[in-house]
Amino acid sequence: MALTFSALAIADTHSDCGLAQTGARPCVPYMIGQDQKASAQCCQGLQAVKDLANSPAAGQTICECLKSELDSAGPINSELASGLPGQCRIPINVIPTSSTFDCKKLA
Repeated sequence: MALTFSALAIADTHSDCGLAQTGARPCVPYMIGQDQKASAQCCQGLQAVKDLANSPAAGQTICECLKSELDSAGPINSELASGLPGQCRIPINVIPTSSTFDCKKLA
């Protein structure tokens, strides 16, 4: 299922959404429970996603973009997804932790 996410992420790497998808792609194996810890590539990508989400509106847009792509990657482990910022030591709140995550509540 991660391959689906990878293929979709490659499709549009020139928009902020596409860049965020590409940045988050290495984190998918961790968020679906395949990897026991976040990789260095995941954490680098997470930093890129944080840089793109540089305002509340941008954060909401990036969150919605990632949510739609993560939904297609398979069942996300909410606990792992919510712990990803801590794993990478990057303060970020735009990573959806479930298919019901409400990106509009991000401030």
